[in-house]
Amino acid sequence: MFTLSKLLRHAGAALALAAASLASHAAPTTQLGFLIDASGSIGTTNFNTMRSGYATALAALPTDGSIEVTIFTFATGTAEVVAPTVIDSAAKLTAVINAVNAMTYSAGSTATAAGINAITAAMTGSSNFSTPGLRSMINIATDGEPNLGGSNPAQAAITAATNARTAGIDSLTAEFIGGVAADANFLRDLVFSPTKGPCTGCGVLLAPGSTPTDPMTTDPWVLRVGSFNDFPNAISTKVAVVTGHVPEPGMLALLAVGLVGMGAARRRRSA
Repeated sequence: MFTLSKLLRHAGAALALAAASLASHAAPTTQLGFLIDASGSIGTTNFNTMRSGYATALAALPTDGSIEVTIFTFATGTAEVVAPTVIDSAAKLTAVINAVNAMTYSAGSTATAAGINAITAAMTGSSNFSTPGLRSMINIATDGEPNLGGSNPAQAAITAATNARTAGIDSLTAEFIGGVAADANFLRDLVFSPTKGPCTGCGVLLAPGSTPTDPMTTDPWVLRVGSFNDFPNAISTKVAVVTGHVPEPGMLALLAVGLVGMGAARRRRSA
């Protein structure tokens, strides 16, 4: 006899399989690019603190396929840590975290422009970049101005940011760790969002400990981080803000169908 409990078990299993299928086939809604300063001024200890902070922050990402992650470091040159990867399973997330934990400190000069160019090329080259409604965001963590990139490295970096926006990247925000006021002003000129930038003084300088706003809907910002020890909390806060996650409309519809079916089964059982 096909009892109500059996029906409910079958319905639950079907919903779970359909939900997993929907998650694995859904196109990502957000591209997150992390550009990490690995230059000589950072130092090995501070770089390790940053690396730990990124690993912790990324561990909180959803595994439903809504997020694509790209990670680069920059110093004298650039290094790809994670090619554009859609986080659609726990295994994929673990692989990304392992790559972050394995990334190496290179020291050397600070070629910010090269870093922005490299991560922009990777993100815009992703097969998901043409997805309608995709949010593409780059985050840079650094402790100061560039010192490599032609006769005017700061302007070269700003030009790279301008080119990134022209190429279709929606926003570039920054964590500014320690440093001096002049470096913060450079980053304020560098960042951009759909509302403005890159332009002189366009970025809002947020105080240490602040909760940043969604860079897709507000002016661009630079989050001041008091010290490298404060960075893990700052990057976790930032990632949480930009990856606020709700069920996709298709999932809500699927759950609604399942609940209607269960209700109908109960009514038949009562009859």
